[in-house]
Amino acid sequence: MKHALLVVSLLDGKGLSGMETQFSNILRHARLHEIDTELVSPCPRKGIGQRCASVFTRALAGSAPERIAIFDAWVERKTIEGKLGELVSRYAALGRTITLCAHDPLSTQAALRFKVTHGCRVVIVIHHHLSVAEESPMTGGATRDGLAWQFALRTKCPALLQVDHIIFVSDFMRKLTLERMPELGRVSHSVIPNFVDEPPVPDAAPDCDADLIAIGTLEPRRNYAFLFRILSNAAKLGHRYTLTLVGDGPEAARLQALANELGIAQQVRFGGSRRNAGNLIARHRVLAQTAPIENMPLTLIEALATGRPILAPAVGGITEIFEHGVEGYHWPLQDADAAAAMLIDLLGKPDIYQRFSRAASLRYRSKSGGDLLIAHWLTTVLNSHGSNHAGWQKTWIPARTAEPHVTQTRAAKESQ
Repeated sequence: MKHALLVVSLLDGKGLSGMETQFSNILRHARLHEIDTELVSPCPRKGIGQRCASVFTRALAGSAPERIAIFDAWVERKTIEGKLGELVSRYAALGRTITLCAHDPLSTQAALRFKVTHGCRVVIVIHHHLSVAEESPMTGGATRDGLAWQFALRTKCPALLQVDHIIFVSDFMRKLTLERMPELGRVSHSVIPNFVDEPPVPDAAPDCDADLIAIGTLEPRRNYAFLFRILSNAAKLGHRYTLTLVGDGPEAARLQALANELGIAQQVRFGGSRRNAGNLIARHRVLAQTAPIENMPLTLIEALATGRPILAPAVGGITEIFEHGVEGYHWPLQDADAAAAMLIDLLGKPDIYQRFSRAASLRYRSKSGGDLLIAHWLTTVLNSHGSNHAGWQKTWIPARTAEPHVTQTRAAKESQ
């Protein structure tokens, strides 16, 4: 029986986030193996009801922003349910086995309706660093303990308990979630890391645009002000390294002012938002990251794929991506001087740089390559373990992929 895979997300797949890159990769591989696929999101809002709701939310956003956020979420969920209803009915009529793979709690809530009415398999992939609710205050989306924050928590908890399977992209997130919701131990779940496909082979010594590159929305959570202080401290020691900052957001003006204040404005280039920003990594010597909260950032895996060393803190799932002193350094977020010393050591000593670069490429090929992980993703999402889909099963070599993954099914849990 043929499968239909419907990826359900609040995002439309056209943005710059690692989540969109990840589910777009999975959809593309699924199509290559003749699986019917669709991306279902509330965007664009074309219906009259949706457009009226958008006008209403924009008009009242200033007076009651959190209440409007809740109303907007309700509209998005109803929009997803409407689109899913048409697609599920179509694929059910074709005799397909339907899997709904959601990438956020609200989309999961919408998908669960069709688990009841049509027997669809529902899987959720956990991408967020802490949770949707806890990240909202960091990005200005809600106040902690406010209405929108509480709504996000109420959406998340019941939805996770009702799905058929949960995929965590890092063991860090699995442990954190199960500590907070021990009852989720009864739900089938796996840890499968993010992956990127093999990039074009970069030049051994590229004509670099800059020494460092950092990719991500310009928001407080990214902690780019600390990265600027590292550059400033290195410059005071006579090492003027350049940085390309790829992304846009509410912190742009403040960061530009800070660069001027620290005297590093000539060293920093604001690249703005770019599609396929990961392609720029090969034109830089090092990928830098300074966020104090992370799950399994795709940009770090893209750096490994291009053989670029990484400078990032030992937080969240980052320690599962690269090792300190092997593919880069885990620099401290409380000591700009110590972090600057690591930067100078990496870029100032060619033997260390080359060793880290070779190790990065090896780590990618052995742990994070799409050829290793796509079969695990497809078989887990579609619940097709043991099926005869030779097109992807032959690319999954369990002996090589078992180590980074943690799988815990309900049956295994009950047998302990």
